[in-house]
Amino acid sequence: MSAESASGVPTKIVVGTDGSATADRAVHRAVAMAKALGAELIIVSAYNNRAPTGVAAAGVNIDAGWVAAAKTGAEKVAEDAAAQAASDGVANVSYRAVSGEPSEALLLVTQDEGADLLVVGSKGMQSTARFLLGPIANKVSRKVSCDLLIVETSAD
Repeated sequence: MSAESASGVPTKIVVGTDGSATADRAVHRAVAMAKALGAELIIVSAYNNRAPTGVAAAGVNIDAGWVAAAKTGAEKVAEDAAAQAASDGVANVSYRAVSGEPSEALLLVTQDEGADLLVVGSKGMQSTARFLLGPIANKVSRKVSCDLLIVETSAD
């Protein structure tokens, strides 16, 4: 169930960021919408708690320190974006660092929070299978339970 008002205007917006310039474009759009609509904004940054491809095969173990560093990095990215959103005038902003793949983390938070709008960037077109959408936008578009805004983020 989403938080959308009876008028159809979003009241709870989720946006993801990894701190990159392209993700910042999506965050900027979500901030502008949240401010204009008086909506709550939840900023999400995902982190991986599993070994990158090839690391386990190389015999390297991922220890608690590595996972803690990944989580701390994601928290810092999300916290900084939330602080900027508050500085830009969003009255109700929060942030979360979530373990997992970015698309799954965004879907989880969107569902858990009862959000009615998910904002993602278009960046990442690398194959014909992703001709129109980047990998995160492509994945969430098939599973999201609320409205989805895909922000053009590939322009320089």
